[in-house]
Amino acid sequence: MPEPIPKKFTQDDIEKEIRIAETMEREINFSNKLIQEVNLSDRHLKVGVSFEKTKILGSAYFNKTIIEGNVNFKEATVQGTLYLGEGIIKGELNCQDLVIGEVLNLIGIIVEKNLNLTGVKVKGFLSLNKINIKADLNAEKANIQDLKETAGNIKGGVYCEEAKIRGSANFKEIVTEGVMDFQKTVIGGDLNLSNAQIKDFLILKDAIVLGEIKLDGLKCREKVS
Repeated sequence: MPEPIPKKFTQDDIEKEIRIAETMEREINFSNKLIQEVNLSDRHLKVGVSFEKTKILGSAYFNKTIIEGNVNFKEATVQGTLYLGEGIIKGELNCQDLVIGEVLNLIGIIVEKNLNLTGVKVKGFLSLNKINIKADLNAEKANIQDLKETAGNIKGGVYCEEAKIRGSANFKEIVTEGVMDFQKTVIGGDLNLSNAQIKDFLILKDAIVLGEIKLDGLKCREKVS
């Protein structure tokens, strides 16, 4: 017998789950769901939210959203763009093994605990510009590829300009088809780029790293500092 096709969660279903979870003071749970798209921009969610192993067929937008807890995208798939920019997450943001079909944009986000991007796969670019991480950032074995479209290509770079990371930033074994740019970023702990593969430039100009910069096995076109 073939497995039944899961029901698509609509925006009405999303809103219902949010109301129930906030009333019961539990995590908003979209784990293992099939969702067409998500738009929770300019919202204040009173509890954390999980999209673990969820498949989003379009894009997901959380522009300027405040979330009072953890946000979990572990092993999720977003076929379009995931935008979490300019918001506040009062807990941890877990994107371990998340697959993004287009762009992952975290510009200006504030995360009160750890940011976990371990094993994330992105086609397009990863924007960490102006992020404020109050603990550690872990992007070990992340893979950022070019996005090839009929209208043109988007280069698969990692942009981490003017970021503030209170703890350490781990990019060990990351692979990116474009640049890695840390201009004017401040890191309170170590910056680990061991065995990273960067097809274009590694830019460390005006970056401040209070701990150790680890570059063992790094491959890049050129390091600019």
